[in-house]
Amino acid sequence: MIYVNGRFLLQNQTGVNRFAYELCKAWSAMGVNFTLCCPPGQIKDCYDTSGFIIVTCGWGQSHFWEQIALPIWFSRIKGEKVLVSFTGLGPFLISKKVMTIHDLAFMVNPGWYARSYVLLYRLLTPLCASTSFKILTVSESSKADIIRRLRVESDRIVVVYNAVASFFHTSADDGKRMFKQPQEKYILAVSSIDPRKNFAMLLKSMAYIKDKDVKLYVVGGQDTIYATSINKLDKEVGTEKVKWLGRVNDEELKHYYAYALCFVYPSLYEGFGIPPLEAMACGTPTIVSDIPSLKEVCRDASLYVNPYNEKDMADKMNCLFEDAGLREELRRKGYKRYLHFDWHKSARLVLDVVEECMAGEK
Repeated sequence: MIYVNGRFLLQNQTGVNRFAYELCKAWSAMGVNFTLCCPPGQIKDCYDTSGFIIVTCGWGQSHFWEQIALPIWFSRIKGEKVLVSFTGLGPFLISKKVMTIHDLAFMVNPGWYARSYVLLYRLLTPLCASTSFKILTVSESSKADIIRRLRVESDRIVVVYNAVASFFHTSADDGKRMFKQPQEKYILAVSSIDPRKNFAMLLKSMAYIKDKDVKLYVVGGQDTIYATSINKLDKEVGTEKVKWLGRVNDEELKHYYAYALCFVYPSLYEGFGIPPLEAMACGTPTIVSDIPSLKEVCRDASLYVNPYNEKDMADKMNCLFEDAGLREELRRKGYKRYLHFDWHKSARLVLDVVEECMAGEK
């Protein structure tokens, strides 16, 4: 029997949690028999769980539930079973498991996170990796990081790409017809308010945008695990040109993608990065950091910038605003590129890994 660590269902839908949710949806559509096990609490409204089998088990919350209560509950289940954790970590006490490491940002730069978060993940990540049958990750770039930093054998790591949620699978024109055109011109950025997402440099770049009517819209929530906040960014490099929109639902997000002049993703480090693909699906030209993972995902469908140079960011945005031919080229290439990624293909790959684990083949 396949069990999935369902702790993510009690959390907001970040990129990591969307990976878990979309793979579970794909498995459900494929007829895979699996059960989501969740800690006590309220499942978030952003998840449609109508097709899932869910059990509430154990006691406590967060990492205590995951590392202590879940293994105790799991040990009492009879018969062949395997636990899959799609959102990172997983109980180190369970060996019949497949875990996911999306990236190792907390090791690349501990200063991006709260000290308690770094200490916890530095302890648990190697332990969980050493006791897992296989490790899933989301790009070849991330796999190389895991091999180098955790000394994990290459054949124990399987690359499973993210994709775009089906809600975004419409042409740009269809997407725009669904919504009222906004009055303002804007650049869009989408991610958690995380230091590695490089918002400080993006805010600085706005001073060099030639069209002074263009605003920056930022979609994404704050979390105490990160060593930054909107208030901190406003104090350091505040600008009247930015609108902090917080978390939005998928319909609102699609609206913002569809009407943006461009989508900008100046991240300093990524395991994968779903938002550029979502923007491409909505027909919006993208500008991303010149880093290995984003080059792997976006190929020739984006413009690339030096994430440490605000002037380069602004120059690429200005170039895009002034060149209709370039915008159309990126829109066309982006729409073609995002179709390379498919949740059902990724779900099939994960199922193969899980079945290998069930068979006990090392």
